Parts: sequence; C-alpha cells; structure tokens
Amino acid sequence: MNALITINVSNPEVTVFLSVEPSANVSLALMLSQGSPPNSTYFTNTTVLSPTGGYRWMITPDMLKQTPGVWYVNTILNSTWEPGLTLRITSFMSECLYWDVNRKMWSTDGCQVGEKSTPEQTQCLCNHLTLFGSSFFVMPNYVDIARTKELFATVSNNYVVLALLCAFFGLYLVTLLWACYADRRSRFKRKITLLEDNHPGAQYNYLISVQTGHRKNAGTSANVTVKLIGSVGESDTHNLTDPDKPVFERGAVDMFLLATPFPLGEVRNLRLQHDNSGGHPSWYINKVTIQDLQTHHVFHFLCGCWMSSDHGDGITKKTFNAARKNEIASFRNIFQSRTSTGFRDEHIWVSIVDPPSRSPFTRAQRVSCCMSLLLCTMAINIAFWNIPIDEDSTVLFSLGSLKITWHEFIVGVECGLLMFPINILIITIFRSIRPRMISKSHKGNSEDNLRPQVVTIPTILKDTEVMISLVSSSQRNKMSEMYRLESITYLCPALDRLHEFIHLMQGETESDPHWVYCSKFLLAGLCHLLMCLEKLDVKNFQNPHDYYQAHNITNLLVRKAEMVFSSHLASCPPPVKKKKKRSADCWLPWWCVFLGWFLLLSISGVSTFFTLLYSLQYGKEKSIKWVMSLGLSLFESIFILQPLKVIGVAVFFALLLKPVAVEETEEIEQVLLEQQDKCRRYSGRDTL
Repeated sequence: MNALITINVSNPEVTVFLSVEPSANVSLALMLSQGSPPNSTYFTNTTVLSPTGGYRWMITPDMLKQTPGVWYVNTILNSTWEPGLTLRITSFMSECLYWDVNRKMWSTDGCQVGEKSTPEQTQCLCNHLTLFGSSFFVMPNYVDIARTKELFATVSNNYVVLALLCAFFGLYLVTLLWACYADRRSRFKRKITLLEDNHPGAQYNYLISVQTGHRKNAGTSANVTVKLIGSVGESDTHNLTDPDKPVFERGAVDMFLLATPFPLGEVRNLRLQHDNSGGHPSWYINKVTIQDLQTHHVFHFLCGCWMSSDHGDGITKKTFNAARKNEIASFRNIFQSRTSTGFRDEHIWVSIVDPPSRSPFTRAQRVSCCMSLLLCTMAINIAFWNIPIDEDSTVLFSLGSLKITWHEFIVGVECGLLMFPINILIITIFRSIRPRMISKSHKGNSEDNLRPQVVTIPTILKDTEVMISLVSSSQRNKMSEMYRLESITYLCPALDRLHEFIHLMQGETESDPHWVYCSKFLLAGLCHLLMCLEKLDVKNFQNPHDYYQAHNITNLLVRKAEMVFSSHLASCPPPVKKKKKRSADCWLPWWCVFLGWFLLLSISGVSTFFTLLYSLQYGKEKSIKWVMSLGLSLFESIFILQPLKVIGVAVFFALLLKPVAVEETEEIEQVLLEQQDKCRRYSGRDTL
C-alpha cells in the first residue's frame, strides 16, 4: 500500500506539517522528493511514523532546500497489512516572521516554526525579541499545468464540465444579443426632456423627476399635465410629453426641464392630471422630485397612488403636498427607496432585467460581468473543492449543526480575495465611465419651429397676451389678469401696462432673484415683439399711425427694460453654480471601457482554462459531484446571499436616515444650454 501526496511550495521559507493518520496502529514510511515522485533510490528525506511517535511530519525549509516548486511525499506501509486500512491525510503551512525595523520589511532571520504549531496557532522559536507575526495559507488542490495537452486529450471521456461551460456560453451569447437590443432601445430613454411648451423667454429652471411605479400596468398612455404651485407664485400648466421617446412606462424615471419667468419660492404643491386617453390610461405614480436648479433645493412628493378612473379612488386629477423632512427621512421611505434601487442596480443578476434607466452601466456590460463572475466562481470553487479538512481545527462559530472552523474561514477569505477584487474593479470601471451625450438630431428642425414662418397681427397680439399673462401670475408683480387682445387697437394699452410694470421694477430698491428673472423675461419678450414688428412692416396695418406708435413704444420699453435688468442684475447677481467636485471626479474617461472589457475577457479566459483543467484531472465521477455542489452554491449566492446583502444595505441606510441623493449630470447642463439657445433665438440677441 502506498499513497502519493503532491505539495506545491510557492514560498521556500514555509514549514509544511503533514499528518497521515491510519485507521489502525501501523507503521508508515514517508519519503520526500522534489520534481518527481520518490522511490527507493531517489529521495531527499525520509521518516517513519508510528503510534508512539505520532503520525505527523514537520518538513522544514532546510529539508525543502529553500527550493520552491512541486514536492512529492510517498507514503508506504512499513508493517503488516491490516484489512480495511485507510489513511486520512491533512496538511497546513506556517511561517514565523518578525518586522525588521532597519529594512522595513517582514523577515524570517533567526526564527523557525516549532513542533507545537497547529493550524490555529504557530509556535515561533527565535533567538531575538521584536515584533512577531505568523502567516497561515491553505493551498488549493494541485494541478500540473505541464500536463495540459495530456489532460485535454481525455476530454472525450470526461465531457461533463465542458458541456456545462458550453451551455453557459450559449446562454450568455443569447442573453448578450437581447441585452444589446434592449440597450439600444433604452439609450434615448435616459435623456432629459426639455418641455416644448416652455416659454422661450423663461429662464428660471426646475428639474422634474417623475417615477412611475412597478405595479402591473402602472404605465399610462394618457397625456399628462403638471403645474407647480409655490409660496410666491405658480407655473403655467405644462404637458409632460417627449416626441422622441415614450414616457411614463412601468418602472421608468422620466426627467423634464420646466422653465418659469420667475422663482416660485418654496414649491408646496404639485398638480398632476391626465386626459384618460389611449389604450391603458391608468397610471400609478410612485413619487416626484422637483429640484430648483438655481438654489439646488429639492422638493419631494411621495405620491404612491393610482391616477385612474377605474383604479383607486377613480380620480385623474390630484394635487400633492410636498413631503416634510420627517417623511423624507422616515425609515419606511428610505428603506423602500434603497431596496428598489438596490435590486435594480446592486443585485448584479436581477439588474440585467430592469436596470436604472440613467445608469451608464449597460445591460450588455451587466450580462458580461455576471458571466465573468460565474466563471471565476467556478474556477475558485473547483480549485478548493473537496480539499482535506482538519477535524482538529478550532470552531469559530456554531449554530445548531452549522459550524464554521478556522480552516474553513481561511479558505473563505482566500476565495474572496481571489474572486471579488478583480470583479469589483471591473464593475466599478463600467459604473464610473462618463456617459456620452446624445446628439440632438432634431436641433435644426427646432430652430425652424422657433422662428415664426409668418408674422401676422394675430400672432403679435397672442405673444403679447401670453407675456402679460405670465407676468401677472405672481402676486408680487401687482398686475391683474389681461383681457383678450382682439385687435391691433388693444396693443398699445397692453404695452402701457407693461410700461407701468417696468416703473414698478424701477421703484424696487432692494433687488432679489425675482426681479432679476422678471426683468430678464420681460426684456426677452419685448425684444421678440420688436423683432416681429420690424418683420411685419407698416403695410400690414390699416392705420400707419398704429404701427409707428406700437413700434416706438416697444423700442422705448426695450431700452428701459434693459436698464432695469442691468440694474437688478448688478445689485443681485445670480448665485455661482458650484460644481460638485466629489461626484465629478468619480467619472472615468470614455476609453476606460476598453480597459474594463480587457480585464473581463482576461479573467473569463483564465477561469475557463483552469476550470477545464481541474475537471479533466478530477475525472468524470468527481466532476459530476462538483457540478452538483456548484449548482447549490450558485443558488445560495443568487437567491439568498445577494438579496440579503441588498436588504442589509437598505436597512443600514434607513437606520442612518440617509435618503437617496439627487444626482447632477452633464445632461442637465446640456438641456439648460438648449433652453438658453431658445431664448437667444426668440429674442434675437446673442447675450441677454
């Protein structure tokens, strides 16, 4: 009877403890050799293990000749054969180190491992005193890479793991094709919508984020309108539509830029309504977030209800109150938000189906990261599968029949260090790549739409009426609602009202953002009116006197409005937008995506190679047993451990009462520039 043991020595300074415990009291002869198995003529060291001396052999660095590589230990029966004799072989490595103050490094000089060392404790015998340390390392199962060609030649007899890998790669390719298609469809859904019915002269901006619920049939086909009601004014009613993408789909987060002529103050109420049109008009609105882009104040509206004629209370028009601080910071709100975002973003497997619409981490990248994580898990699992267990190892944790020993803990730490750092790095790279801005292909068409193709007297009257109506919507402006301008004779009285409003702004000695934005809006509107009058010419007026009078008054009002705007702007400059350096610095340049894919493909290829190599060395029967244990391990990771991690993180942040932060992206700056460009073309001025 003999048993050949292979030991892979990567560090020649370690001491190897080998225990060979027979099931009966017999004598065993052990021979040690390097490079090839020992025999009666070739060995470097030998020993005899007996019941009196104990069945443990300490192989010192001197016995290993300070030589790394593959070492072999051959165990031979040195006494009479006992029926049913079995051997239980375990091993561990240990090393004594001290901190060399002069060389600033760990060293083994003057230290050696003692015979009383165990897998949990190391006995260090040193001839000096200093800061000591010890290393423990559990080696994975040994595989001889030099036998790669020989092992792969046996694939026809052991195709179990190869078939499993082929199935995984086939499923991956199919899922990747679907993910690329889904990414292409959702690419334009992430853009921020500049509302088409924003007045071109309005420059005070609010970012509205509308989150549709995840309930069945939560999305709506109806046309939705919104109105903001603040402490000092209210906005006009706006249509929340986008000609380039569908809005308010189930689970979607749609973002809109709404512009007003002046600040509304603290946004206290939100009025939502839809026209109950389309094939599925019912809408479950989860919550709405409104951000003042000038002051960066955020207002939360926790809706959580149906707006439907056949669901809930049967109402399609509702007014919501802004959530108070204690409601925003409540455990329930934070837990729900963190759990929802956690499963859709942090749970790498679930997030493939429904990732956050605004995340730069695409479905294709998520699918590939899952495949890389799966292959890496398989390689590490098969490398440490069925390694000898030290039954004398200290129990660290015990719960009923569940026990975790120090040996198992070390194996878990090693597996984690091998698997998670590289995969977390790849995922972090994909998450942190700066998203590319979507080119606005319809920009040229929008320019044509903003410039009136035909300027008529009714269009001039309509623009003047809208301008006065918007200004009068604030109580601070002290202007009553404008009656309908039915003919050109009403234009000059309307301009007189605007003249009175300019005098009111001139009399305001204390400037604030309200007067800055009001005067800016009025200046843009008057410049547009003057430009239209010049295009219309005197021939379109029945009475030339009406034209010259309107043109002269408008020209005078433009000059006065410009003086008022300059005066208020100098006294109350707009706040300087402070860029959040912390969030900006986290973005990686776009080319880092190639680095992420290179690391992903590399780790996947290496993991696949070693998985096949180990399986071919194990043989068919062991490979089948390993596949069964792998399935249980994956089930535990996907359906138990990762959900528990997401819920645990949600509970942690909920207990800290830390709500989900509102993100700021470069897309906001891009949409703001679009609104400013509309104002520039509307007023005919490059600077305003």
